Amino acid sequence: ATGQNVEVTQLPETISVKAGENLTLKCTLTGANLPGGVRWYKGLDRNQTPIYSDKQEASNRGIRVIPGSNTDFSINIQNVQPEDAGTYFCVKFRAGVQERELPSQPVVLGPTRRITAGFRASFNCSTGGFSPQEITVSWLKDGKKIPAAKTNILNSDEKQSISYRAESTVEIPLEQGDVKSQLTCQIQHRSLDVPPKVRLETNPPSPVQLNASVIVSCNAESFYPEDAKVELFAKDVQARKGKVGVKTSNPDGTFSLKSNLEMLATEDRNFSMFLCQVQHDSQSLVNETTTLLIKQSEDSRILGNGQGSKDSTSVR
Repeated sequence: ATGQNVEVTQLPETISVKAGENLTLKCTLTGANLPGGVRWYKGLDRNQTPIYSDKQEASNRGIRVIPGSNTDFSINIQNVQPEDAGTYFCVKFRAGVQERELPSQPVVLGPTRRITAGFRASFNCSTGGFSPQEITVSWLKDGKKIPAAKTNILNSDEKQSISYRAESTVEIPLEQGDVKSQLTCQIQHRSLDVPPKVRLETNPPSPVQLNASVIVSCNAESFYPEDAKVELFAKDVQARKGKVGVKTSNPDGTFSLKSNLEMLATEDRNFSMFLCQVQHDSQSLVNETTTLLIKQSEDSRILGNGQGSKDSTSVR
């Protein structure tokens, strides 16, 4: 199996041993993003108990050759019996709450020749190397969803893999106005986490004129999947919370969400600190803070400070 920026190598392909002997199955990892679990399976069924897993050492049939290694996950099976015959797979998972494999970049194939307006054209989208099996393949024409003719989820290769592949086909009647149309194949899978880009800002920008209306906004942008929570509040008065807006869907399939807190820039709110917390899926909590600075109307000096205006700061 191959994960994102990680290559898994199993050698040799075929091993013959006698009953009662010991068997060594070699598996090495190379590449980046190595953290995450590794399991050994016998056969294609992912729901079966693995013969080796980091999380169940007491029941492992296989024993690590080099315990504690982050790159060598070779195992030794002692006292081999006839029922041990079969095909074994070393599977690398990404780090996270659930162990899963990432789909490959989708490949879209269309007609090999120019299609005359008024005729239908068929397009195919394929992706592979993912697990678990559940995946959604969607088609969009100029950003709007269109129904697929068929979508099939298959084993990648019954003899060499326990991951899955998906193939989806769509047929579109072409018109003269479709010369510049854009067709998109969109993949949704639980392994495709995209963390949010978080921005905490004031409008107008700080320093704000005394007694002016100001909006503090926390923006969580371009995240996937859509399970996210945004909270914005004043650190000195946490009961003063922002109003969370409606989650929006972006053209690329990601989502955005914001929370706004509107107020008057009164003198008592000068140097007030605001905290934004974003919780996305199973990822770590993201904290952003900013300070509201208020200036006098006549000379742009910040209240309570003889110096000129200065920008607010935002730290994680």
